[in-house]
Amino acid sequence: MLLAPIIEDRADITLGSRLGTTRNAGALPWHAVFGNRLAAGLIRRLYGLKISDLGPFRAGRADVLRALALEEVTYGWAVEMILKGALAGFRIVEVPVSYHPRIGKSKISGTAKGTTAAAWFILSRIVRHYFRR
Repeated sequence: MLLAPIIEDRADITLGSRLGTTRNAGALPWHAVFGNRLAAGLIRRLYGLKISDLGPFRAGRADVLRALALEEVTYGWAVEMILKGALAGFRIVEVPVSYHPRIGKSKISGTAKGTTAAAWFILSRIVRHYFRR
């Protein structure tokens, strides 16, 4: 499902949204849902790209990924891909994915420190890339 829009030549990059209509209870903590909605709303407003999630499910054509010249190696790589792709005019399509509660504890969304650091990093990158263009 994630690759279908690329294979069908409807997209250059696909994003899997965990925040679609059917969500498994407890799959994402409330603050992760809130943060994703906040960041997606900011991206929608600044970049005109309609997305709902910055989650880890994504695919892209190899030539597109090379053209993006991604630099981030921590929290920001996912948002950098979206922002640079949008600014370069690549077709970005979101598809629903199923997501289940994780086994174990996340180092990011499972701690206040990780959540705060990721939120600051992601939101600052959204604004920084917007003004860089």
